[in-house]
Order: sequence, then C-alpha cells, then structure tokens
Amino acid sequence: MNTLTAMATYVEVARAGSFSAAARQLGVSTTAVSRHVADLEQMLGVTLLRRSTRSVSPTEAGSQYLPRAAAALEEINRLNLEIADTGEEPQGQLRITTPPTVGHTSIALLAVEFAETYPKVSLELEITQRVVDLVAEGFDAAIRYGQLKSSSLISHRIIELRYQLFASPEYLRRAGTPTRPEDVSNHDCIGWFGSANPNDWIFLKDGRSISVPIRCRLQVTDLEAQRTAALRGLGLATLPCLSVQDDLREGRLVPLLTDHELHKSILSLVRPGTPFMPTKLRVFIDFITAALRRGSVPGSNG
Repeated sequence: MNTLTAMATYVEVARAGSFSAAARQLGVSTTAVSRHVADLEQMLGVTLLRRSTRSVSPTEAGSQYLPRAAAALEEINRLNLEIADTGEEPQGQLRITTPPTVGHTSIALLAVEFAETYPKVSLELEITQRVVDLVAEGFDAAIRYGQLKSSSLISHRIIELRYQLFASPEYLRRAGTPTRPEDVSNHDCIGWFGSANPNDWIFLKDGRSISVPIRCRLQVTDLEAQRTAALRGLGLATLPCLSVQDDLREGRLVPLLTDHELHKSILSLVRPGTPFMPTKLRVFIDFITAALRRGSVPGSNG
C-alpha cells in the first residue's frame, strides 16, 4: 500500500461525499478508490467512513483524521513544489499592477530593467489607480500604499515612504516660500480628502510636533492628482519623496521645510494567499525591493 496515495484518496472521498465522485476527481476507478480507503482503514485499525448506498461520511475517527491528513498532504505538496522550483530560471508571464504615482516614476523604470535582466519573463505592468481584484482578473501581485486592510492576500513590505512638503517654482514666486511650519497656514494647500485630520498638517522636529491649520484649495483621494495639482501651481502638497524624483531633478517641484518630518507610509507588494510563490514573482519582489531600498531607480538621482 502506498500510504500517501491512500491518505489522499481518503481526503478526496471525505470531501466529495462519495466514492464515485472522488474517483472522477482523481481519474481512477471506483474500485481503486474503495480499495485505497479500505487499506488505510486496515493499517490504522479504525473505520474512517460510514458507508451507505447513496453516500459516505466520516466517522468520529475519520473526522479527527481528515484535517490533519489534509494539512500533512498540503505541506508535502508545498515542499515538493518549492524544492522543484529551486534554481529554476525565472520564466513565463508575470502580471503586476501598481498605482500611478509610484508606477510612472519608479516601478515602470524598474520594470524595464527587470525585463532586460530576465528575458524569459513576459512582464505585464498595469498602472492604474483602481484597486484590482488579483484573483478575479488574473494578476500575480499588486503594489499598494499605506496600511493594508486585513484580507487573504499575503503582503511583502518593500520600503517605508517618507513624505515631504513640495510646491512648484511658479507657486512660490506668486505666494512666497514658507520658512517655518506656521507659515503654511497662509498658503493654499492640496489635501487628502477623508483624512483623519483634514484641516491640519503635523510637522515633527527633534521629537516635537507642530500642528498647523491649513487652507485646502483642493482635496482629493489620489496621490497622482495631488502631484499634478502641485505641478500646476495650485498650492503646497505633501507627497512621497519616491514619487517626485524626476520632478525634483528637472526643477518642476521644490522641497520645503526639509528639516521637518511629515507622516510616513509603507509601500508593499501583495499577492494572492497561495502557499507556493513561483520563481518569477519571487525574483521580481527581490529585484524591486533591493532597488528601491538602495535608491537606485534607473534614470533617477535616487
């Protein structure tokens, strides 16, 4: 008797509720299924299934055996997959979604470098503000901002995002440059609609916090819209430093009050909650995480 085959057969029968349904699922005869279960019962010295002409159901012993047998088989399968995948060259299609602010400025550039480094991986990168249903739409992973809601998705932390105050040179010529947090109250601001403190920004320095009332000319729930508004001179905006590297290099935005710290956030990659992660996704996560943590985004000054 092959013990693993017998265990797997029993698990399938118990879940399906019949020998014939399990046989169809396993692609073997009903006689073979019945024999495997009988052999397992004989080895264990207990009856695992109650049998009737129409259905089967686990006995008390069978109910105790089922979850642990299923977990053991799953762990063995996971181990086999991981070992088989060790050393495999990344290949196949990889579908990733990312929000525009970090997508346009960082992830898209890293995607090009990744494609050059791993020529056997066909990478699809969708840059979108919407929250994609990874499983329903067939995506391997998503890059997301902030505190993630509890879900079945598995999260991989990439980097901590540091936020800074920015404005366009045009706006500063028109409205003046704030030199201390209190000056911000006299400026037009671009805020985050629905935030916990929509009428205040908090600045930190040397362990001391300064809460400054703000006058929002525009409030949105989209970082790319905030960035666009700042570029067009609508006012001051707090943005992730990672998302404005090109704007800083080209002089389109100016950092303000750099000796003060604003709030921080997290950039993460989330993937469906399957136990096995293919090589192509693992190397993608490692690739972008290493690049962003050392600040080496292609075409950027870091």
